[in-house]
Amino acid sequence: MIAIDLQSAVPLYDQIKAGLKGLVAKGLLRPGEQAPSIRNLALSLKVNPNTVARAFRELVSEGILEPRRGAGNYISDAARRQAKAGLS
Repeated sequence: MIAIDLQSAVPLYDQIKAGLKGLVAKGLLRPGEQAPSIRNLALSLKVNPNTVARAFRELVSEGILEPRRGAGNYISDAARRQAKAGLS
């Protein structure tokens, strides 16, 4: 799903953001779908949940994720267009 490099100079939260944007741009995560939970993603990547939470907060502020109270984070309608523009 998302690969991170612990030896990289790029902060982990930036690597997580880039990974999620890449999944959206490739169509593996589509608008309206639920994003992985912070806890599950942190467990699978073996990172602190606060690191994943920071990445998610920034993705919300960029309009990629849409938080839904009590239901988690969802991929926004404009996310794919934004993610593709960000990868160019």
